[in-house]
Amino acid sequence: MKNIKRLTLLFVLIVSLSFVFTACKGEDKDSKEANTTTEGTDKKDDENKVLKLCTANELTNLTTLTMNKENNIACNLIYETLVSYEDGEIVPKLAESWDWKDDGKTLVFKLKEGVTFSDGEPFNAEAVKKVLDFDHSNPNFAGIRGVAEIKSTEVIDEQTIAIHYENPSKFYLNAFCFQNVLGMPSPKVFTEGNFETFSKNVGTGPYVYEEFKSGDYTRFVRNENYHGDAPYYDEVIIKYIPDASSRLQALQKGEIDLIYGSDLISYDDFENASHMDNVTGVVNENISLTKNLILNPASEGLKDLEVRQAINYAINKKDIVDSLTYGNEEVAESLFSKTTPYSDVTYEEDYHYDSNKANELLDHAGWVRNESTGIREKDGKPLKLQYVYWPDLSLAKETALSIKTQLKEVGIDVETIEKDQMSWWTDGVKGEYDVTTWFTEGSYTEPHKFLQESITEMDPHLVPLQSLEDSNTYIDAVKKASVSLDEEEIKDSIQTALKYSHDHAIDLPLFYAKDMIIFRNDKVKGYQFTSAPQFFDISHVEPNN
Repeated sequence: MKNIKRLTLLFVLIVSLSFVFTACKGEDKDSKEANTTTEGTDKKDDENKVLKLCTANELTNLTTLTMNKENNIACNLIYETLVSYEDGEIVPKLAESWDWKDDGKTLVFKLKEGVTFSDGEPFNAEAVKKVLDFDHSNPNFAGIRGVAEIKSTEVIDEQTIAIHYENPSKFYLNAFCFQNVLGMPSPKVFTEGNFETFSKNVGTGPYVYEEFKSGDYTRFVRNENYHGDAPYYDEVIIKYIPDASSRLQALQKGEIDLIYGSDLISYDDFENASHMDNVTGVVNENISLTKNLILNPASEGLKDLEVRQAINYAINKKDIVDSLTYGNEEVAESLFSKTTPYSDVTYEEDYHYDSNKANELLDHAGWVRNESTGIREKDGKPLKLQYVYWPDLSLAKETALSIKTQLKEVGIDVETIEKDQMSWWTDGVKGEYDVTTWFTEGSYTEPHKFLQESITEMDPHLVPLQSLEDSNTYIDAVKKASVSLDEEEIKDSIQTALKYSHDHAIDLPLFYAKDMIIFRNDKVKGYQFTSAPQFFDISHVEPNN
């Protein structure tokens, strides 16, 4: 418990830093602020090729220091990663190749030549070393093992850098695909120990941060020295529109050209937009992540496996998907889809909606329905659960209310509790919940990162696992997969962990989420979703010339 308390204090500090939204003074000096109005940016459309997007929060801290969700719309404009995740594979980006040395304990990147940062600094091994050493010292990177577990970095030559680890892991490479935090900033923009702001926003990407107008927009212009193919648009303007209905109105009026991502578009918004003239909406065919719940066997109401199993049978996932997403998303039969690496698992228990089965399990567990209240009781105590969620997660509140209604049908009373992100997380890692939301992260993080973090004190899974006598089966399997380089051993270990979670009804996957986009037909012809759909990629926009 003392360790958890210490960790909680650390996390409070980390999250406090990650949510500091400050308009960086260094940026203010370089910005052409205030004297340019939104009207002025609109006039540029006649002269330049301009794409106008939006975000719900101002881009006042557009750095690679924290995983701020609002940065996902713009991080690819400025910053580039060493490698990228495309069509299920890791491919070169700023690194043209890589190799493993020392029995998998050293990762060597050969860097692309002829690349410079937009401030003129050379992109080379020395620059990458400075970035990675700085990131390694940043507590916000504790959950990214490829950075957190770095033992040392070594410049081999101008274009070659070696990253040394204490132990091998096939999944270290995946970490370098993180587009919002593992993008490469110029070494000149950060200072040792400052994990709140950069002096400027400078990377190697196709665009340069040009202007910030508080309460209105952020503007980016083409990087004329970009090492890759020149981008189509001369300028990108990202407007600050916090209200969902206002975003739709701005799209309809032509004040913006597109709205991207499930963080900004609900399915109700999507349906409304589909009835607008000159507007098209597209839902990604591929899965972004799994919307998942954790059932806590350490809590009094859920210590009995039969109760946790009954909840799995009592929830009608298809009804939730159809009502909340208009059938666009998919019911999740398992924590990860079978197309996810190492996750093609056959489970003995097939959880599906069956209220009769749920009632049988609850009866067998000794929970008897009180005919006057409709709620089951045992030893004079009602079966009441606290369902804790962070409302900023897509459809979190709506899902909680749907599940509350469904579980009442089998005699389980659910209290839904909203908490801010910090409280939701810190209470979660202490096990202070019966049911809580805990989504996967998607694409290049699955399934390894979800499993690796589940056995740490930074994750709400640990307390539930510690309450089970045979949890070492799960914990040891995750540890083995994390340090093995043998494909069969990794697969067997991951599948052992997934079967354990399923058989003990700890994780309750609800549905596979998908991303979406809505755009004006007069400006955009189409958009090709990437393998990491939570990040907008301007190179995948097809302009309507």
